[in-house]
Amino acid sequence: MNSQDHQEEQLLKVFENIRSLTNRTNWNDPLPYGEFLMMFMIDVMMKKEEARPDSPECRGIMVSRLSELLQISRPTASQTISALEDKGFIRRTVSEADRRAVYISLTGEGQAVFRERMVYYSGILSEIIEKVGREEVDQLLATCDRLRNVVEEVRQRYTAVRPEGREQTAGAV
Repeated sequence: MNSQDHQEEQLLKVFENIRSLTNRTNWNDPLPYGEFLMMFMIDVMMKKEEARPDSPECRGIMVSRLSELLQISRPTASQTISALEDKGFIRRTVSEADRRAVYISLTGEGQAVFRERMVYYSGILSEIIEKVGREEVDQLLATCDRLRNVVEEVRQRYTAVRPEGREQTAGAV
């Protein structure tokens, strides 16, 4: 195995290891990972909206924006939203101005559950940062950001659309 093949293999292993780190079933968490991420994104967007003086009539975020930010399909986003709504953690609000627009926001109970989970994970993350070291974590964050940008750049090139509308790889003739 040559050096490049070895690096490619190691990079694939690292990607899988990173993915498995976010598999929160290993943490005995009652809130599924996808639901937690959805609540996290809703919370972030609601805080941004509160900071804007010209915020729209409805506080919250649209399903399409959530699916875009989380990089999941709209049906997956809708399924997660329904699960959170069944638990009483989110509410849907129809816009008065445009009845087609539905905004998603955290309920009081959802905010409380989210804050509780954030405190729990903050403790875990603080311990990890302490053990690894702030400088190394900062380096990791910078490297991951750079890697994400490069992966997205390469992905766009490898999924270029032909004029007929079919996807092709960059090396295809």
